[in-house]
Amino acid sequence: MEEIERKFLVKQLPDLSSIQVVNYERYYLFVGNGIELRIQRKNHKYELERKVTTGDLTRTGNSCPLSPEEFNLLKQLSSKSIIRDAYRLSESPNVSIKIYHGDCEGLVRAEFEFESEIEAKSFIPPEWCGDEVTNTALGRDSRLLALSRQDLLKELKVVESKV
Repeated sequence: MEEIERKFLVKQLPDLSSIQVVNYERYYLFVGNGIELRIQRKNHKYELERKVTTGDLTRTGNSCPLSPEEFNLLKQLSSKSIIRDAYRLSESPNVSIKIYHGDCEGLVRAEFEFESEIEAKSFIPPEWCGDEVTNTALGRDSRLLALSRQDLLKELKVVESKV
């Protein structure tokens, strides 16, 4: 499965009251050389996922299901987690908002998935979006893990000050 995405900070949340939330708990087992190996819980679904970066905006990925017991055993191999809520605004195109908790509290990101890189590069974000963070530390969960709470807040202020 290929993913072509652009990610933006959210400066004003659209109304999410009628949208079902998916709670994520994500742990990374390996990150390096453009490869991410992670486990995650999405509500009551558990999976092992492998993502490979293939371009500035593209990644491929595959996943396999895990039992809750396997998930709990594997998460012991990771020292930090990403906790977030996801709201899917539309499926075609796939648009979602991610609201982060815990160490990443304060980060609210919109993600837009595209059919092609041409479509992605010509995309103009809606008014409620702020700065693009696709290729920054704020644009990928695996990069967020490397940030301390203070570094995250600095990154958010740096991006916000450019507005």
